[in-house]
Amino acid sequence: MVGGAAVAIVVLVLLLSGGGSDDDDNGGSGDQNGAAAPAAAPEQPKRTPSVGTGNARAGKTPERPAPALSHETLNKLDELLAEAKTFYNEGVKARNDGQNTKAREAQAKAKQKLDAWEKLVEAQLEWQEEAEMGDWAQPAEYDLLTRRYPKFSKLQKSVRMGGGK
Repeated sequence: MVGGAAVAIVVLVLLLSGGGSDDDDNGGSGDQNGAAAPAAAPEQPKRTPSVGTGNARAGKTPERPAPALSHETLNKLDELLAEAKTFYNEGVKARNDGQNTKAREAQAKAKQKLDAWEKLVEAQLEWQEEAEMGDWAQPAEYDLLTRRYPKFSKLQKSVRMGGGK
């Protein structure tokens, strides 16, 4: 119960300080005048699921050190989320085809992947919650975790509502 409350607080803090979704890369403004984009414009490179770099957060000296958060762990989070999304999509397709048993099985597999995601960074999420509440300085890796959490949370809710147990 305490863990659920901790996760809820982290989500609330992230939403309040988040600043938008990845879907709004263009600021939410569509093509106002209806003209097509020039064909000669170079295609923007897509973001890769690799870890990248984060921005360390300034703040008070933490009361306790941050649990280690390696790039391998962040890559594993990306893999688990991708697998969960694949199972979720299979479940939605099965439900739309009227195959409810198959849909529930796929959603259950998605939930298992999401549970593994959460368990993998349980200590880090708890520390980060304390850091957010105490205005502590945070390492750059925790910024990368913060960027992943909204995607995880959104998929977790979808799976739960889709019957994932």
